[in-house]
Amino acid sequence: MDAGAGAHVVRGVIVWGANNIYSVRDESGFIHEHLRLKGKTLADTEGEHNPLAPGDRVVVDETGGTPRIVEREERRNTVVRWNRTRRRMQAIAANTDLLAIVTSRGTPEYRPAFVDRVLVMTELQGLSAVIVLNKTDLPLTRDAEEHVTILRNIGYEIHATAATDPQDRGIETLQGRLSGISTVFFGQSGVGKSSLINRLVPGLNLTTGDVSHRYHRGRHTTTLARQVLVFGDRGLTVYIDTPGVREYDLFGYTIPQIGHGFREFQLYEGQCRMPDCSHTHEPECAVQAAVEHGAITARRYDSYRRIIQTVEGSHR
Repeated sequence: MDAGAGAHVVRGVIVWGANNIYSVRDESGFIHEHLRLKGKTLADTEGEHNPLAPGDRVVVDETGGTPRIVEREERRNTVVRWNRTRRRMQAIAANTDLLAIVTSRGTPEYRPAFVDRVLVMTELQGLSAVIVLNKTDLPLTRDAEEHVTILRNIGYEIHATAATDPQDRGIETLQGRLSGISTVFFGQSGVGKSSLINRLVPGLNLTTGDVSHRYHRGRHTTTLARQVLVFGDRGLTVYIDTPGVREYDLFGYTIPQIGHGFREFQLYEGQCRMPDCSHTHEPECAVQAAVEHGAITARRYDSYRRIIQTVEGSHR
């Protein structure tokens, strides 16, 4: 730690940040505003797109009258996305208990490939995940219904909600599931992440956006991840609202890592003849055999093949 002997330090959690200016909630609950890093970067964060994200535990040195963030404590897990401009991983949130992949039945339509890619990230980052299928007033396509059923059968938790319907009981079920823990809301623009949090926290009134009918894509209304804190009977509940994501890439991972990110593939690790098997063409591949026997669905395997083709193509 950069703070020297006799320094007055406090520990806290990043609530929000932009342009290297952060809000930090300390252990007493007080929120320190407009904090900056001490120096241009923090130890062990060089090369990262952003050194801090909501949920990061930090040390603040208050010595000298100008508080500065001097240390980021080790992360338990990180929600990340590939930054196409910088061509490296970008932290969206840290030290969370759950990631809620928010989708919709339509407007924008449910995208199985997007959900599969985000689920790979959660598996590799050691994150628990649930899928929130919002806008239950809209019809679900047969293709989407098939994908949701596959995910449920391999152990993923599915919640159905209608954030704009005051009578929807799915919100109550979801609220009970998320009470007392920290949850990141992650998904495409327009699926209803902010609307869901507004229902979970009455009176909050986060900015929400409509959907562009020309392209059937949501308009970006949340530009930076931010924490919403709720104190209740089960202790502190934290919701982290995040910017909408139109595309989700896995370029920061290797092919073997991506295979591990498919939950049903994990049962066959170490059983393939070839080390670092890509599960595509190698002889005596346990994953390919499982697909042939129906233990792994052809649909999820095809999704894996498309992902690795994209990743391999990015390296050419």
